[in-house]
Amino acid sequence: MNKQISLLLKTVAFLLLLAAVSHAQISLQGGRGLLRIQDGGISETGDLYLSAFGSTFFEKPTSSSTLAKNYHLTLNFTYGLSHFLEIYGRLVPYQDDQSHIWGPIGDTELGFKLRVPFGSERNVRLSLRNYFILPTGVNHNLEYEPYTSGKFGWSPGATFSLNLEDNFFVPLKLYLNGGYIDRDLGNSIFSARDDQIYLGVGLKLLIRNTIFFWEYYTEQFSNRKEKIEFKENYQVSTLGFSFLGPYNLILTTAFDISLAKPTERTFFVDKKLADWKIWIGITKYIPLKKMFNEISDRKRRENELKEELKKQQMIKQKRTEADEELKKMQEELKKKKKNKDKKNNGQ
Repeated sequence: MNKQISLLLKTVAFLLLLAAVSHAQISLQGGRGLLRIQDGGISETGDLYLSAFGSTFFEKPTSSSTLAKNYHLTLNFTYGLSHFLEIYGRLVPYQDDQSHIWGPIGDTELGFKLRVPFGSERNVRLSLRNYFILPTGVNHNLEYEPYTSGKFGWSPGATFSLNLEDNFFVPLKLYLNGGYIDRDLGNSIFSARDDQIYLGVGLKLLIRNTIFFWEYYTEQFSNRKEKIEFKENYQVSTLGFSFLGPYNLILTTAFDISLAKPTERTFFVDKKLADWKIWIGITKYIPLKKMFNEISDRKRRENELKEELKKQQMIKQKRTEADEELKKMQEELKKKKKNKDKKNNGQ
């Protein structure tokens, strides 16, 4: 019997742990998702996630004895603003440009996901996604990095996820993303020569207390007059896993493999893409709404206690006043009785 109870408690704890990790996985840009692929669902109202992602890649070029290194650091936030809206932002405080000892900052992205409600959302979720690109980077279209234009950009798109946890022996979730990247809002909309279409698919498995995921993501130039084959554009396959670490931190490790075969004309300049990258991510979950509700409840209880103390003090004060009034009445009665007795004795 004790073994059964112990097994039940372990199962409940395990399911709670899976739920915590599942809801907290944050993508590279911010927003719920895998690494680059976004979830069709959004964060719960009042939930804040702060994340840091770092990557590394190195190779020894054949024409040089110096080891080429590429390090990248991304910081992002994700916040559930309402039941239908999630906002997120991404800052790149460091990225190697292969020119300076200390790499400069990269572009900044700010975006939101608007959930589209339909029917039962237990298994199927759809959101409209928009983010804006702010050209805060010092240099653009860097070696070993995806394409950037150095101009204000805008990317509308959609995210879709299908939860198949009821149909498989292990919880399985599928993802589909697609949209457009307008690389130059100063031009006519969707007409810049370096505009791109992005596509992504992914899947996620929950096995014991670890999330395993795979995704494929590509950015394809859409307005180039010269023909560029699909394989020449940026595309990457990623395999990774996430788990709950110490201090309730969500830890993510992922491995990129580049599937692109770019040519000199692909990115307007001759540059290489990283053949592989290793990503390490840390996410901190902060339940702001819960914290504010607890603060509000504590203040409400304190106010109720103060009101109750005031009532008790008023009752005590009234009792004291009543006792004093009763004493005065008793003293007056004694005086009247004493005067009456003196008067009777005088007669």
